[in-house]
Amino acid sequence: MTLDNPLRRDTVTVIDRVLIGEDDRGQDLYEDQEREVDRCNVQPVSSVESTDDRVQVVSRWRLAGPPDMGLTNMSKVRFRGVLYEVDGEPGKHGSFAGLMDHTEALLKVVTG
Repeated sequence: MTLDNPLRRDTVTVIDRVLIGEDDRGQDLYEDQEREVDRCNVQPVSSVESTDDRVQVVSRWRLAGPPDMGLTNMSKVRFRGVLYEVDGEPGKHGSFAGLMDHTEALLKVVTG
């Protein structure tokens, strides 16, 4: 019996780049495929503002989701209308009895 984690109430859209073939010159062709993933938790981590030549803000968020969500470092995540890049390699974490098994990743969005 697996218990639901009450902290995982968010639903995100994962956007994967999928290889769909080659063009007539032998170059790989990719397509973005979207899928909804529920039982996630998205929390803010940090935000840094740079004002050298222009105002630029880099915000990082922490995503925890189901262990089988299939997130990769090439995936993008849309949450509450904002499109985030996966920052680094997502990790899969196990736990005793599976209650806290999850995928964890840092998300990043740059504005400005």
